[in-house]
Amino acid sequence: MKTGSKILIGIGLVLFCGAAFLIGSVLHYVGHKTGGSAGTALNDIVNPRSAFPQKADRINILCMGIDDNWTDSDKEFSTNARTDTLFWMSLDLANKKIYMLSIPRDSYVPIAGTDRTDKVNYAYASGGPARSEYTVRDLFGVMPDYYLLLNINATKAMVDTIGGVDVNVEHEMDYDDNWGHLHVHLMPGFQHLNGDQAVAFARFRHANHGTTFEDGDERRIYRQHVLMRAMVEQIKQPENWLQLDNIVNVGLSNVRTDLSREQLLALGSMFHGVPQENITAASLVGDDKMVGNASVFLLDEKSVPLYVGWLIQGNDADERALTPVIVKNGTSDPTIAQQAMDKLSAAGYHVIVGSPTALASQTTILDTGVPDLKGAAQVAACIGIPNAPIIRKPVQPNHKGWSPDPTVTVTVGQDYVSSAPATVTH
Repeated sequence: MKTGSKILIGIGLVLFCGAAFLIGSVLHYVGHKTGGSAGTALNDIVNPRSAFPQKADRINILCMGIDDNWTDSDKEFSTNARTDTLFWMSLDLANKKIYMLSIPRDSYVPIAGTDRTDKVNYAYASGGPARSEYTVRDLFGVMPDYYLLLNINATKAMVDTIGGVDVNVEHEMDYDDNWGHLHVHLMPGFQHLNGDQAVAFARFRHANHGTTFEDGDERRIYRQHVLMRAMVEQIKQPENWLQLDNIVNVGLSNVRTDLSREQLLALGSMFHGVPQENITAASLVGDDKMVGNASVFLLDEKSVPLYVGWLIQGNDADERALTPVIVKNGTSDPTIAQQAMDKLSAAGYHVIVGSPTALASQTTILDTGVPDLKGAAQVAACIGIPNAPIIRKPVQPNHKGWSPDPTVTVTVGQDYVSSAPATVTH
C-alpha cells in the first residue's frame, strides 16, 4: 500500500454518517419506548427489507456533508457550497454489516458532465447531489442507489438538543474564518461543549497564527470520530429518553435524501445495535500533490478498484490484496518461512519479508488492527496452522490522529517445520 494510506478500523464513522445512523437508532428507540408517531410507523414495518423491494442484498448510499458559506456582512448563503465530507456507505442487508469508503475531499478526479478535472467536492458545487453521484459512479464504476445530504447545522442542532457533549480538548484551538462562519476558541481540557463549540471542535483545521498539533484534515477527521462517540453516549442518557420525538424531528429537519421516511425507519430497524465487528470503514489512499497553484490529493489508481471490490462488492480477495502480511523466520532453516510466504502469495495477500528474529518454538501471529477482525485467523488458516496463537494489538494513532498501516505479522516457529510440506510446488 502507498505511503499516506488511511484505514479506519471498526466503528470509524465520521460525523455526518454517524449522525445518519444515529437518527435511525433514535427512530428505533422511539418505536419501542414512546409509542409515538415514529413508533407507529416502525411497528407497521413487519419486514424492514420490504422497504427496498428491488435490492436483494446491498444498498449503496452516497453520503455528503456540506457547509453553507457566509458573507462579510454575516449573511448565510448556499450557492456554490462544496461537500466538506464524502462517503460511500454500503449496507449488507443479509449479514447486517456496514461498509464505509471515504473519498478525500481534495481528490483530483474528472467531474461528470464537464470537461474538467477538479477536486471531487467541486461536483456538488457545480451540479448538486446528482453530479456528485455521477462523478463518484465514474470513479468507482458503480452507481449509488441513494444519496444522503447533511448540513453542518445538523450537528449543532443535535448537540444542543441532547444537552451538549463531553469531550477532551487535547490542545488549544484558536481560529477565525468569517467566510466560513467558523470561530474556534477552545482551551485544553475535558469539558462540556454546546452545539457551536462542538462544531468548532470538529471543524478546526489550522490556527490563526503558526501551526499546532491539531492542524490538518487528518486530525480533524479524528476529532469528528471523538465527537460522534460523545454524541452516541450522550443520547443514551435517561434524560434524553423523554424527548426522543423531538430529537428525531431535529435530525430529520437537517437531512436531505431521496430515501423515504419509511426507508429510513427500515434502516434504523435493521441496523440498530449493530456490533462493532460488523462495521468497517476505510479511506481511499494517495498522495498530496500540487497541480498548478492548487494542492490536491492524487488517488492511487491501482488501489481504487480493490477498495471498491472489498467494501462495495464484498470481494474477500480484494481485501487480502490490501492486507500487508509480514513474514519473519523464527527457525534455523530459511526455506521454511518461504513456504509460508508462497502460500500467502498464492492466496492473494500482499506479502512482505520481515527482518530476522530469534528462534521461536511456536508460530505466532500479531494483528496490529487489520480491518476484518477475522483477518489474522484467516492468515493462520492459509499457512496451515489454524490454531496459531493470535495477539491483537492495534497500532496507536500518530500525531495527526491516524494509525500506521495495520498489518499481520507471522513469526514462523519450529512447529511449522513438522506441519509444512517438505517441498513446495510452484
